[in-house]
Amino acid sequence: MAGRKLKILVAGGVDTKDERALARPAADVCRFAAEVAREVIKQGHTLLNGCRTDIDASAAAAGHEALLAAKASHDEIRRRLVCYVNQGMTPVHHHGSVMESELVDWELGGPGLTSPEIIHYADAVVLLGGFRGTYRAANWARIERKPILALSLFGGAAKEICLEEAKRVESVYGGGVTKQDYESVLKSLSDDWPALAAQTVNLAERMATSREVFVIMSFAESPQYKDLYVAVTKACTQFGYIAQRVDESNDHKRIIPEIVRGVRQAAFVVADVTEAKANVYWELGLANGMDKHVIMVARKGTKLPFDVNDVPVLFWESFSEFESALAKRIERIASQQGRAG
Repeated sequence: MAGRKLKILVAGGVDTKDERALARPAADVCRFAAEVAREVIKQGHTLLNGCRTDIDASAAAAGHEALLAAKASHDEIRRRLVCYVNQGMTPVHHHGSVMESELVDWELGGPGLTSPEIIHYADAVVLLGGFRGTYRAANWARIERKPILALSLFGGAAKEICLEEAKRVESVYGGGVTKQDYESVLKSLSDDWPALAAQTVNLAERMATSREVFVIMSFAESPQYKDLYVAVTKACTQFGYIAQRVDESNDHKRIIPEIVRGVRQAAFVVADVTEAKANVYWELGLANGMDKHVIMVARKGTKLPFDVNDVPVLFWESFSEFESALAKRIERIASQQGRAG
């Protein structure tokens, strides 16, 4: 199974005039940014770059060198090293594709809530050191719901961001990443920087690629729904996904937050609309509101209400045939997410 190819932003800041502002010398922060950039390229991902700071310059140069070492073509270098610079600003380097941002600045207080391209297109955001601009990058990433990997090792804004993100990692990020997983990498004091860079990129993959599938269906205890859930689970398993649903019998946690968490973290949603249950349509609306890919299913012969009647529905009767048909739908999603094969 091939891993999903991501777009990873490596960003942050250093102050060469006042190195006391960070926990390590500016040269060390830039050197580690270069290690992460090399690892991004080594693992087949795309490196995004802001073209503004010393960290940007170090990361871009290392990414470019890694692509040349891998004998990448000119076109591949331009595809996998993508950089944006604000309008009117001189780029700090010219590696890869250097493009002008549609924004004059990346402040949050502008006339519209338009996020910087390097955040919008990113699947994960790695932050090092930094000051006000790094807080801004983290806030844009939160608005865009992008995984934030802020390393505390070098101090600065990234250390404080790391502490904040660790508090919410289990409720926000998919892929089964725990607080301990997060902190073991991003709070590490390791001096083996190539290994730490590899761990950082591996963690980005886990945070950006959910394995969970949220299943919406009636809570009714009937053999047909049990068989339906088994068929859905089997079809998901073929592509490395884990089907999960929230049970009414869950006595340990409040059910609504669990539903919201499950939908938010899901790679996609399977919704059975055989019965016009309030919980089913509430969860379906939640999934649509979160822009989740939804596969709608129903028992053959189900009369659908007008507001979902024009949505493609996979009907079930024979569960063996249904499982096969559902697997084909999932295969298309898996291909888009880099799980097919």
